[in-house]
Amino acid sequence: MSAKPIIIVGGGPVGMMLALNLAALGTRSILINSALKPRWHPKGSTQNSRTMEHYRRLGIVDSIRSTGLPKDLPTDVTYYTRLAGYELSRLRMPSERDKLAARDRAPADDQVVEPIFRCNQMHAEARIFEHVVACPLIDCRYGWDCVAWSEQPDGVTAEIVEFATGKRETIRGAYLAGCDGGHGIVRRQLGVGYLGETPTIQPYLGGPMVSTYLRAPDLVSVAGTACWQYWIVNHDVRANIVAVDGKSEFLFSTRLDRPDQTPDDATVAAAFRLSIGRDIPTEFIAHATWTAGQAFVAERFGHGRAWMAGDSVHLFTPTGGFGMNTGVDDAANLGWKLAALSQGWGGPKLAESYEIERRPIAFRNTGASKRLALNVGATPVGAAINDDTPAGVEARKKAHDYLSGVGPEFASLGVQLGARYDNSPIVIPDGAPPADDLFDYKPSGAPGGRAPHVWLGEGHGPGSSIYDRFAPGFTILRLGKTPPNVDALAASFKARGIPMGVLDVPDAVARDLYGRDIAIVRPDHHIAWRGNACPTDADKVVGQIVGH
Repeated sequence: MSAKPIIIVGGGPVGMMLALNLAALGTRSILINSALKPRWHPKGSTQNSRTMEHYRRLGIVDSIRSTGLPKDLPTDVTYYTRLAGYELSRLRMPSERDKLAARDRAPADDQVVEPIFRCNQMHAEARIFEHVVACPLIDCRYGWDCVAWSEQPDGVTAEIVEFATGKRETIRGAYLAGCDGGHGIVRRQLGVGYLGETPTIQPYLGGPMVSTYLRAPDLVSVAGTACWQYWIVNHDVRANIVAVDGKSEFLFSTRLDRPDQTPDDATVAAAFRLSIGRDIPTEFIAHATWTAGQAFVAERFGHGRAWMAGDSVHLFTPTGGFGMNTGVDDAANLGWKLAALSQGWGGPKLAESYEIERRPIAFRNTGASKRLALNVGATPVGAAINDDTPAGVEARKKAHDYLSGVGPEFASLGVQLGARYDNSPIVIPDGAPPADDLFDYKPSGAPGGRAPHVWLGEGHGPGSSIYDRFAPGFTILRLGKTPPNVDALAASFKARGIPMGVLDVPDAVARDLYGRDIAIVRPDHHIAWRGNACPTDADKVVGQIVGH
């Protein structure tokens, strides 16, 4: 274990997940966050399948799934002229209970080990926070602010201040991780700017927005159906209403007239009334402003001993639910590398591989989100869409036909599971990788991608996934009924002090998915190398995949 911890600035979901990833490999961290606990205001509502896999890897997935919406609530997305008006279209999607039941019946080679979870980010953050504060390897400094930091040849130093008392402290660490967002001190001091597109102004999801946390007990009865999301499409207002607790709490989002506009209850109430189509009892809890349609990626992800993740390196519009989930994947990638470097077994190319691997994914995912936002804004709204006339029927049919094709926004499995690191210096290529598809995911054993999933044995419960049997560090997979000897690889890992396990999987299904007799799986469950025999230069292979 390193004598110096990793200093993490920013204790939101990305910072907390980075701390847990470090702890999984026995590395200490100091987690600094200005607020005393995660913010209690609804944000994104999707924990995607890849994020849920990371929760599973860290042993907290059941805790996360125990919160959020009622388990029997359909996660349908329904479009209306107004909730008291006409239903335009409905995307039917299963409840949490139905998704897990379908998983239990899935074939052995099914790739969705953890179905997408519709749960507001604030509920998930609260559960992650419980695990973080209980972890002995994480020194939680919630209620503290990092006011300055500097890098030395052998580490980093940060000056932190406790808000409640004004107490100042100087802390030292091996590396610094900036998970403190687009305006955070880490990005500012590094002098890193963003590249990308400014928002496209459009009727919805383009420009200044307001999201309001509210209680409206009669909303579901007005709509006539309980679901996960309600979209409002008419000439007066475009809006989105997301179930927060599946009962009376919702997140209502609509456009503002100006970027500098400060929303108040009266302004939001008027838009809400136009969305519902009648007055219903409503309690406004809080408003938050944001900008829709943005797609920005940092010029650099860091250098030396200071690296960034999450909103510090990419800013999303929320369409598709990619923002926080991309940050969680950043944390999985950066976590094992900082652990390796702080423990002494990571090589000099390991830190720079983080940006090489993750920056293309940031461009890919922000671009996908931007395209989906443009699609939403292009919904046709005929002049008679609210009218009980033949022209109204025709206008609603045109909107229905268009909206029936927006399902990929809510089923982007390619974005979720298909991230690949084919140009990485720590991945040893082997044949042509599969084509990238934002919506369709095809598993592949080609190095650089997510290790294909397979259910082992009869059941689909805890311990039945191949992922459950991977080591916390690297895993050498021996596949098929007569796998080759891997002693040279194992000896090299051991000699270098790299945490590693060997897993024998005789199932033919797994051998077919991986396409070779041996595969080396990284701590973030991406494949680093594969082959049909133990390499003659085993130590060179091991050295390369850890950055030497």
